[in-house]
Amino acid sequence: MAGANTRAVYDQFEMTVTAVADLSAHLRRVTFQAPEFAGFGLTGPDECFGMLMPPPGAALTMPGEDRINVRAAIRAMPSEQQPDVRWYTVRAHRPEAAEIDVDFVLHGDAGPGTRWASNAAAGDRVGFRAGTSGYRAPDGGRVLLAADETALPALGAILEQQPEQRRHVFAEVPDESYRVPLDADVTWTFRGTNVPGAALTAAIQGANLSTVDYAWVCGESGLATGVRRHLVKDRGIDRRAVMFSGYWKVGSARV
Repeated sequence: MAGANTRAVYDQFEMTVTAVADLSAHLRRVTFQAPEFAGFGLTGPDECFGMLMPPPGAALTMPGEDRINVRAAIRAMPSEQQPDVRWYTVRAHRPEAAEIDVDFVLHGDAGPGTRWASNAAAGDRVGFRAGTSGYRAPDGGRVLLAADETALPALGAILEQQPEQRRHVFAEVPDESYRVPLDADVTWTFRGTNVPGAALTAAIQGANLSTVDYAWVCGESGLATGVRRHLVKDRGIDRRAVMFSGYWKVGSARV
């Protein structure tokens, strides 16, 4: 697989909700503030982080600063204090205001992250655990980007931060109501009752693509591996030029 970006120190701190805005019926933007964001550095456009959410009805207790494994640090805490952790994309970073924006795809009560985001309000406090990023397209060349609804925030950030990149962009969402404005010519596909990735893979298989020098494929686990398999086996793209990541998996709790 294509290599990911890295960071030397995985910062961990608390952050406070300062604003909440609904961008669509299924997408909610939450703005967070923390003094540490003034000096925080992103490793790439699809920067991810772990959000630590307190148990229902309890105050946030941060785990010990295990720089290697945050989940191990959480397991070491008393059970009644253990926060849930889910991973999200930094949609925008404004160091001058010490703020970040995070876009949450809402799935009702499908998981702790979407439950929290559905009820988020100014003043709420959650934890931030730094992560890394995966997008490392070479200078020049042509890029293929493919995402489902959970990866749309990361896709949007890549498109905004890499505006001059030559690219093919594909997205699969459950239905028309999940579409969001993106700064690119996007081939939209709709999942309906099909398994995740079926519509997206078919669209890519049928596309008359020019040379692809790098691919970034993120979303449901089967979608990511299926598209990657097509690119490598059917189109002959070097596996080391394909970054793919499963953001969720059918049958498992949604973020």
